[in-house]
Amino acid sequence: MKIKCTPEDFQVFEQLRIRLKRAGPFSIYRLQKRFWNTLDVIRELEQRHGLRRIGRAGLKDRYSVSTQYISIPGRGPRSIREKNYSLEFAGMADEPVSRELLLGNNFDITIRALTADETSAIEQALPSVIRFGFPNYYDEQRLGSARHGQGFIARRLIDGHFNGALKLYLATPSPADDPKTRRTKSLISENWGHWVECVKLVRPEARPVIQYLIRKPKDFKGAVGLIPRNLLELFVGAYQAWVWNETMSATLRSLGVPTRTVEYSHGSLAFWNKLSPEHEAFLSPLAIPAVGPGAEFPGERIARIAAEVLSRDGLTLEGLKMKVRVHGVFFKAYQRRARIVPERVKVTKPVPDDIYPGRSMLTLSLFLPAGSYATILLKRLSLL
Repeated sequence: MKIKCTPEDFQVFEQLRIRLKRAGPFSIYRLQKRFWNTLDVIRELEQRHGLRRIGRAGLKDRYSVSTQYISIPGRGPRSIREKNYSLEFAGMADEPVSRELLLGNNFDITIRALTADETSAIEQALPSVIRFGFPNYYDEQRLGSARHGQGFIARRLIDGHFNGALKLYLATPSPADDPKTRRTKSLISENWGHWVECVKLVRPEARPVIQYLIRKPKDFKGAVGLIPRNLLELFVGAYQAWVWNETMSATLRSLGVPTRTVEYSHGSLAFWNKLSPEHEAFLSPLAIPAVGPGAEFPGERIARIAAEVLSRDGLTLEGLKMKVRVHGVFFKAYQRRARIVPERVKVTKPVPDDIYPGRSMLTLSLFLPAGSYATILLKRLSLL
């Protein structure tokens, strides 16, 4: 079973709650891209095309064909067309695009290289997934800043280990990186401390960090403060996502829900096949907070489990504070639904795979609400 063999195999269409008008204070654009992640496109639009204060709702990764929406204040260009992305004016609106406006995403996903057993497993599992849903885990995309397996940048910042945080950010290769990126990070690691050499190697958004260290070679805390704010937010979010996943899996074990597990880059994820009426009644309304000081839990059971997860990592809820201050970047607690039920699910009949001879492929179409991951649903379907 393989996904994302081509960008066209994983198509995402963002759905927003927004009213488009002929006039208004914000221009709304439809962004279509492939081989770009959302933050890199936004950076390109800022640097190359001079767009400012770009609003966005979701983050879409590079290994897909995705259509999403962004906004800028005032009037902007009618369209922008570059290699592998385009921007088309959709209308004006009274408010910018933001996470609060995101309803969810429609997906068209081609699943390839299927054996007969895998095809049968998907066909048998889909009715159960449609009926009982699946746990709303975060997937690797959200934890991408820790995909090297050497720890979380935010965890280092909690400890005040600023040099270590910078090394994870700039100089720690990951198996998921492309060969050029791995080589670059290895070279930065080899030249760590020789900042003049490093500045030639880092990505443009990281150059102010290294330029600062050229002037103040031991002020790692000051250098961390120059990491772009949106990246620091992702680092915090990655650690929160890991804690949430661990808390969700432990909650299912605590409830005695029969599960099977799937390994992923940061541990294992537990999935149910079906739910008893009692378990369904407990999980359907359940929301588990992404941890932060002052997080509100839906009961003693979940609060205790989250505390145990943090305790294993040497932390407490109130200890989730970084030893560096960047405006707007902190462990902000928010609620996340524990169970997701996909909507408008359709699946095509298997046909011979045109890339993998002797195997089959099929296309799965569905809608998922904001914040949930189609790749988590696919992990559930991969269980034989």
